[in-house]
Amino acid sequence: MAAAARTVGSGVVLPRSVTFVTGNAKKLEEVRAILGQSIPFQSLKLDLPELQGEPEDISKEKARIAAKEVNGPVLVEDTCLCFNALKSLPGPYM
Repeated sequence: MAAAARTVGSGVVLPRSVTFVTGNAKKLEEVRAILGQSIPFQSLKLDLPELQGEPEDISKEKARIAAKEVNGPVLVEDTCLCFNALKSLPGPYM
């Protein structure tokens, strides 16, 4: 993911804050531990729709919807549980 940026009046380019879409305090704690201070971010709880489909498509669509809501760059997380013996079920339907 390319880092978003914003230009201030003096022409200096500063990193733009990324919104991590979650209401889960543990997920937020984990992302803070991983990213540290490398990317400025804030968190926001949004009520995103529970989508169906392939995991990659679900994540992309959630990110698109969230980015439109916050009018800026976002990070979303979606969890799937797949068992080979069950032909990847329950997947995103858990």
